[in-house]
Amino acid sequence: MGRVALVFLQIIGYLFSLQPRKVQLFFGSLLGAAFYYLRIRSSIVQQNLSFAFPHSSEKRKEIFRSSYKNLGCLVCEILMVFGGLKRFVRKNVDILGLEHIQEAKRQGRGFFFLSSHLGNWEIMAASGGLLAKADLMLVTKRLKPKWLHEGIEKGRRSCLVQGTYEPKTLRSILSHLKANGAVGFVLDQFTGAPVGVRVPLFGVPVGTSLALATFVKRTGVPVLPVENYRKPDGRWAVIVAPPLKWITDSNSHCELALNTAQYVSVLEKYIVSHPEQWLWIHRRFKGDLTPLRVEEWNEPRVRK
Repeated sequence: MGRVALVFLQIIGYLFSLQPRKVQLFFGSLLGAAFYYLRIRSSIVQQNLSFAFPHSSEKRKEIFRSSYKNLGCLVCEILMVFGGLKRFVRKNVDILGLEHIQEAKRQGRGFFFLSSHLGNWEIMAASGGLLAKADLMLVTKRLKPKWLHEGIEKGRRSCLVQGTYEPKTLRSILSHLKANGAVGFVLDQFTGAPVGVRVPLFGVPVGTSLALATFVKRTGVPVLPVENYRKPDGRWAVIVAPPLKWITDSNSHCELALNTAQYVSVLEKYIVSHPEQWLWIHRRFKGDLTPLRVEEWNEPRVRK
């Protein structure tokens, strides 16, 4: 049955990729309307919005509705990973900031892309492989069932994107950087101690992975933030920013926290610019959300 389901998704994805952009957006909007009226994960969306925009009920209502339209379009577009994504990206994506990628490549040490679940991360990754020629590796998770994971992997490889998974992530990342490749980190998912640290997102201290800061501290390679969003005409913008400067501190724990906070701050600005296109259905705010304690970042991270 898995094989049959995969073939079905490949056909649907490819047929969707052949449609005019207006037709694609129409079907995405219809699916989004269905998600909205079915209230898919609506309690999580509302909770996230209450943390992000606590003083503006009208803004929360506006984003709540428009985020479902984006979700519908997102699901339809992700289907193209199974078939047709390469054609779509070459036809519908405008990528800016290629000079920052070229400069990072000239340094010859590899580099990181910093991103979030804003816009469409599969389109963003495919743009890095197809348009930027970045030799991109994603730090991601294995999907279940197996046939779904294999289908996603095949679609990414067709766009010159590969993935790395536990337990070989550390070795794969270091080897890929050594070969002057790019490694993509999505840094807007909850991660608790000891591998995460609480840093502000919309003013709320929330557990965030220390992995990227740890790798940068060890290797010294550049971190290029990437923003992507759907423009009003339906085309996609992928914008690569200049490398972030490393923040130093005499306390190694604080140093990692300071840089992780910087990464989250950049991503927050991108979310604020296009709030309806962030993945609000993901439960980002959980764990200990109390105010930061004095000297908290100076302390070793321990599991609670």
